[in-house]
Amino acid sequence: MAMDIETIVKTAIANQKMIDVESISLMTSLQDLGVTSLDAITIVYEVEEICDIEVPNDELENLRTVQDIVTGVQSLLAKKVQV
Repeated sequence: MAMDIETIVKTAIANQKMIDVESISLMTSLQDLGVTSLDAITIVYEVEEICDIEVPNDELENLRTVQDIVTGVQSLLAKKVQV
């Protein structure tokens, strides 16, 4: 299952905020994108559905940049593969 996590995350953010995917970089802060806590929940839910993972709710508070989401998803997927 080869998935480009970065593309999945950026697309989820772009869909939620109705912005162009190309305007999002890994280092862009969620705040700069106008992502509210409710937006973050919706974005993470979409990523969870696509990747078949579950992000712990307490992890949502630690998300500051696009890279934070990508890294978190990659970590969860790596743990899932090990099980």
